[in-house]
Amino acid sequence: MKNYFIVLLLVLSFGTAFADNQDWKEYSYTKFIVNTKNVLGISEATGEISVRTGLNSLDEKNFRYKVIRIKQLFKPQNSDMALYNELGLGRIYVFYVQSNQTIDMKHLINEYSNDTNVLYSEPVFIGHSAGMRDYNYIKPQSLKSQLMPNDPLFYMQWHLKNTGIITTTSGASAKIGADVNMENAWELETGSDDIIVAILDSGIRDDHPELKGRIWINKNEIPNNGIDDDNNGYVDDVRGWNFTEDDNNPEDGFGHGTNIASVIGENSNNNVGYAGINFRCKLMNCKNLTDDNRGDYDWWIESIKYAVDNGARIINMSEGGEDFSKTLKTAIDYAVRKGVFVVTAMMNKNDGKNYYPASYQGVFAVGATDTDDKRCKRFTWGGGSCWGNHIKVVAPGNKIYGLDNNDVNNYDISWSGTSQSAAIVSGIASLLLAQNPKRTIDDLSRIITATAVDGIGDPREDTPGWDKYMGFGRVDAYAALMYEYKGKEKIIQNNNNSVIEQPEGQVNNKRKAKSIEERRAVLK
Repeated sequence: MKNYFIVLLLVLSFGTAFADNQDWKEYSYTKFIVNTKNVLGISEATGEISVRTGLNSLDEKNFRYKVIRIKQLFKPQNSDMALYNELGLGRIYVFYVQSNQTIDMKHLINEYSNDTNVLYSEPVFIGHSAGMRDYNYIKPQSLKSQLMPNDPLFYMQWHLKNTGIITTTSGASAKIGADVNMENAWELETGSDDIIVAILDSGIRDDHPELKGRIWINKNEIPNNGIDDDNNGYVDDVRGWNFTEDDNNPEDGFGHGTNIASVIGENSNNNVGYAGINFRCKLMNCKNLTDDNRGDYDWWIESIKYAVDNGARIINMSEGGEDFSKTLKTAIDYAVRKGVFVVTAMMNKNDGKNYYPASYQGVFAVGATDTDDKRCKRFTWGGGSCWGNHIKVVAPGNKIYGLDNNDVNNYDISWSGTSQSAAIVSGIASLLLAQNPKRTIDDLSRIITATAVDGIGDPREDTPGWDKYMGFGRVDAYAALMYEYKGKEKIIQNNNNSVIEQPEGQVNNKRKAKSIEERRAVLK
């Protein structure tokens, strides 16, 4: 009986504990999230969720805090309804309040969390992208050599082929071969337009000539007819969606998303500009960062579900926040349960703190290396690659050149951060799916980690096997595409030292096959 009352007390005090024990960093004062015990009713007059819910205790709070709108966060359209109901997505709402008032958000969250009709309430936290544009750099002289692909600025993409001519302002030396071994990888696989990579970011300059034919098109939607033709909850979402403004214009006013898109899938081998990792994949444009680099978690949550429900195999989230959110975790769970590979950035504050979504179980968190193959301790603009128990791998992330969102003729733009590192891993994962579309997210994770190059960083950080600074090592696209399943081996999982099973890979990093045919034959 005593134990029963202890458990009951814990349950009753959950809401207060949730609010008081959180060291919140950044959140909205005009909206918050409420997970109710039952689905709220729809007003017959407006067709929307009524602010007057018919639940007395909840209505009293709504009146006192001047709640002006309630929005269902996870739309049911196109959902896996069994999973939708299992995760309770239909009972999670965003409550909007009048902006011309001063609110003690912690007190508000406490009150709603302790309401008998509510499971939990939390703020709408705010995050940002994990990359910054570089402004101070010296453009290197052109390198004349036999390059593949034939894009004239490929020599500047040290992350794909490090020839030792690109240096950063961080003091890192240019180390030949400190790259992702991309040229050899392309001889095995260049991509498939059947694979959709969702880019959850600041939008994409989708009319850029170097992205022509690469933007995902919702073929079930008739353009500009003002009708939700495919009944997915979004009207005229032909070229993606802008979750920051809730409209169908996901243009990029910040530039970060355009850079990420070009790293993953810029048109390649066409004698123009740079080369994207995947020559053919489709890029789904989900704008969830404003033009001043603000990302409200409810935008992130909604964009995750949109990407999953509309066919994305990979979600790239080069963004993060400092605050844990149950609802954001629920959205990640939905994606993972639906078999979508979620790649996230470790963030750039050069510390070992938890950032989200990178710290959630189920995502693939990526840190950054510099031109010398060591962890990037200082990007061109400052900061440094974060580390932690959840890191999986690292990839190049300092001075990564790409397309400009403002000027389609400007190719002198580079960005730095774990944002760019995550994009590289998303690109490699998309090649692995093009090679074998039946691969699961566990397959992708195992292949990428098993073939990562270990022991190339600072020996004080990059210790043998997994470590919290470099994960399993720096990714190698060629080794990943050459990976063969041959039974199972046991490895130590990084975050809790538990033993898990992983397919044994035959990876030959030192010897290359003599011909493209021989390399491809290995995979048959």
